[in-house]
Amino acid sequence: MKDLLKRFTRAGAFVAKEINEVRRQPRLVLSLIFGPFLILLLFGIGYQGESGHLTGIFVVPEKGGYSQKVEDYQKLVGDQLQVTRLTTDQAGALADLRNQLVDLVVVVPENIEEQIGAGSQARVPIYFNEVDPVRRSWLTYLTYVYIGEINKQTLAAAAGQGQENAGDIHAALVRMRNSLATVEDHLQRNEMDQAGQQAQGMQGESSNIQLGVLLLASLLSSNSPMIKPPDGQNAGPTNLAEGSNVSKRLAADVQALNDELSSSNPDRERARQRVTRVREDIDAMDSLTQQFQKINPLVLAAPFYPEAHNTAPLSPGFTSFYAPGVLVLLLQHIAITLAALSMVRERILGTVELFRVSPVKPGEIMAGKYISFTILLSLIAGVLLLMMSNELTIGGVRLSLGVPILGDYLLLAVTLLLVVFASVGLGFFISTISKSESQAVQLSMLVLLGSVFFSGFFLRLETIWPPIRSVSYSLPVTYGISSLQVIMLRGGTPAWWLLLGLAGLGVFFLLISYILFSRQFRRG
Repeated sequence: MKDLLKRFTRAGAFVAKEINEVRRQPRLVLSLIFGPFLILLLFGIGYQGESGHLTGIFVVPEKGGYSQKVEDYQKLVGDQLQVTRLTTDQAGALADLRNQLVDLVVVVPENIEEQIGAGSQARVPIYFNEVDPVRRSWLTYLTYVYIGEINKQTLAAAAGQGQENAGDIHAALVRMRNSLATVEDHLQRNEMDQAGQQAQGMQGESSNIQLGVLLLASLLSSNSPMIKPPDGQNAGPTNLAEGSNVSKRLAADVQALNDELSSSNPDRERARQRVTRVREDIDAMDSLTQQFQKINPLVLAAPFYPEAHNTAPLSPGFTSFYAPGVLVLLLQHIAITLAALSMVRERILGTVELFRVSPVKPGEIMAGKYISFTILLSLIAGVLLLMMSNELTIGGVRLSLGVPILGDYLLLAVTLLLVVFASVGLGFFISTISKSESQAVQLSMLVLLGSVFFSGFFLRLETIWPPIRSVSYSLPVTYGISSLQVIMLRGGTPAWWLLLGLAGLGVFFLLISYILFSRQFRRG
């Protein structure tokens, strides 16, 4: 029992020692408690989610009388898609999309009225440029949302015009056929007065038919800018876009017949010719009615159908998309940890005391460490790239992830070197403000935690409130992820400010670390 009590006493001494050790490091306590809380607080304040507001260009045909007003197309798609401009140059619009100046390009087909008139949905191509698999699926979904809004607005315009229609067209056509047969009977018996009275009654029916244009005919001549207005009479077969033209022609021919029969000396032969024309107009309108009845109701309810096209060079999966981010995140964390622990360990082991009495300068110490860490991390980066990108197989077993590298390898290497340069500088800065190894490790982990939240690794930078986004641009990983995704997944050249930002961040951390380390070196 006495021996057991001694063991508890000795163990308790270590408990007190460790508690006092932590208590004597207030910076470590503050970083342990308030560091993660501060990161989560900033993330909670800054994260705004996907706004859903996209920018787009509408490509409209040069001919056909399509609306050339941006506001007309803006009304069609609602507030979630901002129509930046209209153009007839599809290649130019796709070039803007390729340069990521807009989010979507909507192409208005040239033959919308022909497709709908033939009883099929009009396909509207919608192009986007995205390699993020999550955002790619979201944009594909939004194409259906936007087309649904266009369908709703188009049908609303057609329904508003359809509400003005009066009478039942089919019934009016039947009555006109009967009246026309009666007129012919009177003409055969040379009863001009009776034929004229019957023709006067047909005028009212023709007016009702002219007002009662079919719903789809109204749609095809509605105020919707996505619908091309008819270009006048068509000499070919009757189609649904001719509804208003046929009704107007019918009213004109009925008026001509009535004028002929109401004249002081009507000509029976001319009256028969007028009757023939009226009968042709009735047949055309009847054909139009039958065509309308045979159309698939889906076409009437949703005349437009989206065709989503992703113009990105490839559509990577989740592994390929996140691989560049994982690579940069690993390099930054290893570089920061090595640099931070290296300088702190020199102070703890007393090596710095030897440096002070030697000819070596602070800049020479830092330069040697920079070069050594750069060489080491370059080797690590090369191995990681090999395991990620190449189809490395041993014994028929693939050992690599097969991540594509579409861009320039030299540019890729320069970007990784800049990431290492800036990360090592950040590690040295942490070492100058850390009093112990545990504190340096804790600060390195906080940087890693902040990098996951604010670097755009799994949440796009655009979803973060701009004032909080400044935290993102103080981390090397932010620039590295954006640059590597462009190089590896798009085969392009990253924006100049990304590489310049990495270099500037590295120089800033180098200078401030050198100044702080030199002061500590001289103070000793």
